[in-house]
Amino acid sequence: RHKMGDYTPYVFRTHDLGTTWSRIDAGLPQHEFCRVIREDPNRQGLLYVGTELGIHVSFDDGANWQSLQCNLPVTPIYDFVVKDTDLVVATHGRSFWILDDLTPLHQMHDDLLGASRYLLKPRDAVRNPPHIAAAWGGTPGGKNYHVTSGQNATFYIEELETGHVRKRVIDAGDDLERGVRIMYFLDQAAVGEASLTITDANGQHIKTFNSAIPAEKNDRDGLYITAAAGMNSFQWPMTYPDGMKMVDSEFHKRPGGPLAKPGTYQATLQVGDWSMTQSFELLKDPRISTSDADLAEQFDFLIQIRDKLSDIVLGVNRIRSLKRQLANWALRLASSEVATADAITRAKVLSDQLAAVEHQLVQVEFTSDGDTLNYREKLFEKLSALPPVVGSADARPTTQSYAVYRKLAGQADEQLSALTALIDGDLASFNTQLGELGVSIIGVS
Repeated sequence: RHKMGDYTPYVFRTHDLGTTWSRIDAGLPQHEFCRVIREDPNRQGLLYVGTELGIHVSFDDGANWQSLQCNLPVTPIYDFVVKDTDLVVATHGRSFWILDDLTPLHQMHDDLLGASRYLLKPRDAVRNPPHIAAAWGGTPGGKNYHVTSGQNATFYIEELETGHVRKRVIDAGDDLERGVRIMYFLDQAAVGEASLTITDANGQHIKTFNSAIPAEKNDRDGLYITAAAGMNSFQWPMTYPDGMKMVDSEFHKRPGGPLAKPGTYQATLQVGDWSMTQSFELLKDPRISTSDADLAEQFDFLIQIRDKLSDIVLGVNRIRSLKRQLANWALRLASSEVATADAITRAKVLSDQLAAVEHQLVQVEFTSDGDTLNYREKLFEKLSALPPVVGSADARPTTQSYAVYRKLAGQADEQLSALTALIDGDLASFNTQLGELGVSIIGVS
């Protein structure tokens, strides 16, 4: 009837295979004529209607309607289809759009609507490694460019206060964000700290994310959740915790945690004394035939690499702590009446010995990307290049990867053993000398 100047929406429903019909368009805008209607096959009574100006949804078989426009442009909706748990929309003149993950709409029942807090069941997600080209994050503050490789060229980086980094592609649509989207409703902002904990099928703790976001960006570490009134969303990147943080270095990042194995996981939201748990699945990519045993071997190897990198970081942190203490004591001893030239000299020699080990473990000259062109990588940098290779595909680690790890880990162990010998030998002897001089000893953390 819109071709006759009547823009009223007309939507009809039948319960007897077309013998009788009743109108179900009450609540739709009066000047948006309708073009298409679909029922969600995953939940009875969940209807979507496309009009001349957008999309509306009904949770009660058409008795009531509300907008589902979100960020969809105002445009005629000519057709759409529910594909699994996504809504694919065909517009007239504004391209195709996809509303990813309809499972929150499937759960809009009385249990949720009547609750003051509710953790929605996350949609099962396909476990997939980061794209080998698109995984490069770029930097905020300006345009970034991919080296194509199947990816759109130009994008902006947006950093959220929760620590998540998102790309906004300029000249194309955005890909579905990797990971598991966990959504939860709070009728009012959480008083105090809220937390979201991920565990595996055996109840083993993986990671806890909290809502206590430091005000200063430099004080933030990792990812955080929000706990505002209304619907909240958190994207779990499907990874295990990172390794240790190296002190006195912004360039060297924490060793990354590996991608979780396929299987069942649980998310537990806690606000005060209240908590709720939902389970979800990480699914193996249906395009691959890699066995669960091979994926488990890959996971175990990546954990082993992460832990060895953390051992190196621990050694470097210990060295830097000792060097600071030795430098401070050298200054104090120089102005002390009880100091001896031998003690001052020993402090300097010991500091140089520690620095020699440090320079084998990590390249201390790396402070920005440009420095990598001027200085050689050391053990930490070399071993850090191995996880992206091992985890670049859903496959068993190669023989060459194991060989590289054995070589680099063996060299790291030699340097860490040398550090232990210095601490147990020369440093212990120096502490004895400091004690005889009546001053405090050097602490080893």
